[in-house]
Amino acid sequence: MWQWWAVAAMSCFAVMQLLFAALVRRGIDVAAVLLYVFGVGALLYLFHVRATRAAVPDEPRDLAMLVGAGVLSYVGNWLLVRAVGTAPNPGYPIAISGLQAAVVTLVSIAVLGASLSWSKAIGVALCAIGVTLLVR
Repeated sequence: MWQWWAVAAMSCFAVMQLLFAALVRRGIDVAAVLLYVFGVGALLYLFHVRATRAAVPDEPRDLAMLVGAGVLSYVGNWLLVRAVGTAPNPGYPIAISGLQAAVVTLVSIAVLGASLSWSKAIGVALCAIGVTLLVR
C-alpha cells in the first residue's frame, strides 16, 4: 500500500512544483509563495490533527527534532522553489533534489539500522547516474 501512497504523493508534488515554477516566473516572490502554501498546509494539518485526535508530541527531544525539521524545511523549500523558478527546465532542480532518496537510503543504514541489498545499492547508483545525465 505504501507504494501507492508514494505514487499519489509524487503526483501531488509534481503538480505543486509546476505551480511553483509558473508563480515564480510570473514574478511572485518565493517567500510569498511558500507563506501561502505552508499557511494553507498548517490549517489543513490543524484540522486533521483535531479530527483524528492525533497525539501531539511534548517531549523536549521530540520538540527539538521537530524545530530542526521545520528549519530544514524552510531552507530546503525556499532554495528548491527558487531553483525551480529560475532553472531552464523546472524538472532539473527537482531531479537533483530527488537524490535525497539516495542519501536517505544510505544514511538510514547507519542511523536507523535499515538494510540494503546489492541490487538496491546498484539502484541508488543508477539514480545518481541518471540525475547526472539529466541535468548536464
